[in-house]
Amino acid sequence: MATETLQSDSLLWSLKNVSKNWDSGVRLSDINLEIRQGTTAVMGYSGSGKTSLLNLLVNYESPDQGTVYREDQYFQTGPALELFWVPHSLGLWPQYTVGEHLALVHPNRETQQETVDDLLSSFRLMDVRNQYPGQLSQGEASRLSVARAISSQPKVLVMDEPLVHVDLAHWSTYWQAIHRYCETNQASLVFSSHLPELVLREADHVICLDEGKVVYSGTVSELYYHPPSSQIASYLGPINNLSELCYEPEANTAAHQFKLVRPEQLTLENDEQSLWEVQQTTFSGSLEEVRIRHQDSQAAHIVYHRPARTYLQKGDRVSIRLLMLLFCLFMAGGCHFDSAPELRFSKIKQWSVPSEGTKVPAPRSVNVGPNDELFVLDNAGRVLVYNAKDELIRQWKMPDSEIGKPEGVCFLKNGQIAVADTHYHRVVFFDAQGQVQKMLGEYGEGPGQFIYPVSVVQDPTGNIYVAEYGNNDRVQKFSEQGEYLLEFGKVGTAPGEFQRTAGMIWHKGKIYVADAINNRIQVFSDQGTFLEILGTKTGGIPLYYPYDIAIDINSEELYIVEYGAGRITKTNLDGEIIGRFGETGVKQGEFSTPWGLAVNSKDQVFVADTGNRLIVKLIP
Repeated sequence: MATETLQSDSLLWSLKNVSKNWDSGVRLSDINLEIRQGTTAVMGYSGSGKTSLLNLLVNYESPDQGTVYREDQYFQTGPALELFWVPHSLGLWPQYTVGEHLALVHPNRETQQETVDDLLSSFRLMDVRNQYPGQLSQGEASRLSVARAISSQPKVLVMDEPLVHVDLAHWSTYWQAIHRYCETNQASLVFSSHLPELVLREADHVICLDEGKVVYSGTVSELYYHPPSSQIASYLGPINNLSELCYEPEANTAAHQFKLVRPEQLTLENDEQSLWEVQQTTFSGSLEEVRIRHQDSQAAHIVYHRPARTYLQKGDRVSIRLLMLLFCLFMAGGCHFDSAPELRFSKIKQWSVPSEGTKVPAPRSVNVGPNDELFVLDNAGRVLVYNAKDELIRQWKMPDSEIGKPEGVCFLKNGQIAVADTHYHRVVFFDAQGQVQKMLGEYGEGPGQFIYPVSVVQDPTGNIYVAEYGNNDRVQKFSEQGEYLLEFGKVGTAPGEFQRTAGMIWHKGKIYVADAINNRIQVFSDQGTFLEILGTKTGGIPLYYPYDIAIDINSEELYIVEYGAGRITKTNLDGEIIGRFGETGVKQGEFSTPWGLAVNSKDQVFVADTGNRLIVKLIP
């Protein structure tokens, strides 16, 4: 059946009751899909129908039943190609050189040479520009097929497992080139892959196929955090099914509510009283697979978690802590839930940061400066400044942002703005208008060096504190002139050790540090002495991935934003919970992976609601 057209502002394709058959069986069965602008990944195991689906989208094949509708108005692009397809076979032309492949498809002769040279450089093909496809390695041929597609400057790219033969050391570099093209040219991308890491990194939406049928179609975030089943969840990596692990009646109730959790949503802790014994551990650097056995039932299970380093050994007894509510499962004592009073605000205001092309970036860090100006960092690599009326009054770009975006911003006593330029291993100091004044740091683990700096604070005497993560988790202290003074902390789970340092504050000679993966706030003297884990004296604060901390100077009360729980928690300086506000969601009063928060002189709380791409203002 022929491809038809459909009118819609954001729709690229709509498939209605589509089936495609082999001579010996069904390839695709009763497919009903809508594919919209943006980046969509098609996932599935070998033989699931990924290639067949892409073939239908590009009209290389036609369905045996049903109809593929295409939005032709979107595809009309003038002299450039409306669509470029990178098939699984790469489709290279044996009679043309590498350079000729790019030049032949380029729509503009005036800019052709410049574009060709840029793409050859970006995809590391300059040295083979005069060679033919038969002379290339698989990796070079794979890179050429993608570079050629970009050179054609299409409105839509359709790629069947692009860069599948490329070495992992350069994989992210080439994907940055694809991402950069789509963002700059407002182009859409549909690609197939079986790699969870790639889909999580690049895609907005995902379609999951199994034996020719669609088993999931929706956002990547929804599939990752709220999967409909263990089997479908596995498309994006390992998942823990807690309902299979509970053997106490109370635990069954808790695990039913939080049945499926990702490795980073729980942690395993040594616990001599637990009935679970470690049988075997396999550590892969970012993920640990732990085989455990229940001593009463003898049931064996596999649990996945993400420790900073491996520390469990055969024979250890462990309890399994679900970080979302900080309650212990599977211990002899059963489970318990945390409860706290609800914080109330008279008004909630929210707004988006300015668009960047066709995309609306997400805020990821906020802080308050003089006259209650709000400084915001977003994932477009920008610093945005709002006045007390929430009006954007100025903005500027980071010096570099292609390989990663900054996370922490601080207004200093001398009027400069310090930004933790996380993925460039430095702190950048700007004047109030966004001009770079100086930089501090370089890549490394020594004094004055950083892996991933993530937060900057200053004390009243001018000293600057920089927290970093990246398996070198610590806080370094510098003089106002940038002279290294001291450091404290290291990677680990013991008191005074960190797993993913995050936000910090200084208050009355103390440094409060959000220790995200360890789900706690740690307190140090500003001379680096460990003092306490906040709330220990009052029984502890149940937290789930605390990502930032702020202080209301008027009341001397702390606000903590919880990335994993989608909420803010308010405590006093002793760690006693005063109240909580929010939960994970998309409605007003709900947050999705909130990254930062700040409090101004009027006790108004600002939250960088990263997952929902909003700045949220909570007014008492």
